[in-house]
Amino acid sequence: MNRSIKYQFVPALISVCILTPLLVARSGKYETELQFEIDTQRSQIWIGARPDIPGQGPVKPTHVAIFHIRRPHVDMPSDLPGILKILKTTAAQSLSEQQQKFLTVSDAITWWGIEEIKNHDTVFLYAVSQEDAKKMVQAYFEIQANDVNARRQEYEQYIKDRKQEIIEIKKTLPEKQKQAEEMEPKFIEIKKTRYFPLSDDEAYETAKETMLEMDKMLDVIDIELAGIREKMSIINGYRKPPQDMQAIMRHQQLPEGMLVKLEQMFVEQTIELKSAEARKQAAIKIRGRDKAFIDTFIEWKNLSGEVYKLKANLESDEKQAKEIEERLTNPEPYMLPPEIYQNKVTIYPVLAEQS
Repeated sequence: MNRSIKYQFVPALISVCILTPLLVARSGKYETELQFEIDTQRSQIWIGARPDIPGQGPVKPTHVAIFHIRRPHVDMPSDLPGILKILKTTAAQSLSEQQQKFLTVSDAITWWGIEEIKNHDTVFLYAVSQEDAKKMVQAYFEIQANDVNARRQEYEQYIKDRKQEIIEIKKTLPEKQKQAEEMEPKFIEIKKTRYFPLSDDEAYETAKETMLEMDKMLDVIDIELAGIREKMSIINGYRKPPQDMQAIMRHQQLPEGMLVKLEQMFVEQTIELKSAEARKQAAIKIRGRDKAFIDTFIEWKNLSGEVYKLKANLESDEKQAKEIEERLTNPEPYMLPPEIYQNKVTIYPVLAEQS
């Protein structure tokens, strides 16, 4: 925003002041009633004539619309983005061909730092005709109103989304609370059987360590069982009655008393087998018990976490929806259309000698 340049009015030979009927600039929800004053008594110097100011180009303006906008307000850039915004408005569709050309080759919007009206900025909108100047003002306010409406719609959609989330949370929360409440005594009961003196997290870690130990033990037992079964298979090969001549001869070559010893070895290995299988079943049982505790703990923890998160989200959504609704009820300046001093826009001719 350029606030360093002063402007001047130059007396003209003809002094005429014409008030036009109120013009209503409409866009979405907002309407801005504007009173146009055509003042031929004073001419406005075209700032584009100065070499250090943007706006040089082959097309020169003949009129300028001037109004005072209250601070704070949303600035609209006077460079290409601002010009493109103007060209996209409904009001701009009826701009003259020369005005559209002027917009594409000149800087048509200029902000001034002179504070003629307290707490107001002065806006200059240049045009190639009086009618184009009016349409430029309409386009300007259409942009402002569109921006305000877009912000309101964004907030309204945000409120809608939050309220939809609130509905979904209130639908889900009771069932999750019920599940968590039902799971808690189950968890406490399982914990009492083994880990009662420990905290919940300590019990969980201890159960994990026990499961790991049981997994290692089961691996050792499986190796032991494989060895025992292989021994018993070999012993059985000598114990069973021979079925062919070769087996009979091998059987006859056994030292005296070997068959008795083989029977004794078979009994011993059978005992070892049963012992290892019993240890395996005990390890599986212990592992299963701790796994059940861990599964119950995780389920209860997850349910409790979901309930906590749902409650927190519900509180947050309700708070945010209320805050945004209050903001819409009592909007800040950036959410309102620009406030124009006396709702008046004055159109002046541009000083030809300086253009």
